[in-house]
Amino acid sequence: MAPEKRNAAGARSWLARFLVMALALLALPAVSQAATLNRRIMGGTNANHKDYKFLIYLYNSADKTYCGGSIIDTNWIITAAHCIKKASVNQITVFIGQGDYELDMSKGTKIAAVHGHPQYNDQSMANDIALIKLQKPVAGKNVAVIAIDNGSIADGEKLTALGWGYTSPSGTKPSKKLQKGELTAISQKQCAKAHTTFAGNNGPQVCVAADAGPDTCPGDSGGPLIRSQNGANVLTGITSFGTTGPGKPITVSCGDRGMVSLFTHVKHYAKFIDSTTGGLRNINVSVSDG
Repeated sequence: MAPEKRNAAGARSWLARFLVMALALLALPAVSQAATLNRRIMGGTNANHKDYKFLIYLYNSADKTYCGGSIIDTNWIITAAHCIKKASVNQITVFIGQGDYELDMSKGTKIAAVHGHPQYNDQSMANDIALIKLQKPVAGKNVAVIAIDNGSIADGEKLTALGWGYTSPSGTKPSKKLQKGELTAISQKQCAKAHTTFAGNNGPQVCVAADAGPDTCPGDSGGPLIRSQNGANVLTGITSFGTTGPGKPITVSCGDRGMVSLFTHVKHYAKFIDSTTGGLRNINVSVSDG
């Protein structure tokens, strides 16, 4: 998102939009859509990890990138497929229960298995979802599980993105402090101007405007898009990518004019989640994977 789009009322909001694209971009060359996906929350505000104990970050040593993720069961973490790519279990380190970003490998947790969606497309970013199984159940006072949102999403609805991504267009390092930003879901018609295959917010993706407030940026990929349901946070989306129009490459910039940010709609992938985890997350919705 470009800094020139900021105004006096929206200076903080830039940080949030950066969340969606920051996590996967850090060390990858800008040679393809997926290569430029790491994003950060720009225009957001500091958040307290104690309020979001389900939130984790991970490091992919194969691609030298970092991403966010969410604990959906004591044995399982959900993130974006582009954060994992073809990395082996020995190349993924998960950091759980940590409020500040600190890449101290001695504090990391090793994993048992990685499951990217079998129909993930690294160019179109379709089916950008992956599941990570931990070697042993996670526990502790700084750890919590988040439920998966099973409700519908209305155009204009307010949602919250979280992450440790860059906090400015010229950033080169993750934010040490956790950031959050409020985003607004936009209509199929509005989003399709930039992302022509968008099917509406109750399809496989959720779309937010990325040029009129907070946004996600490099470093935020794989992190959660949440909302409150019956007084509790629920997981609605996974930070995936942003675009300014058909054929336009995804870049490290955030908040560019006409840009939209896309999140993988977790509810839509209930069958993938249940079949992969052995039914640990039972979501009774009649949808099919995209």
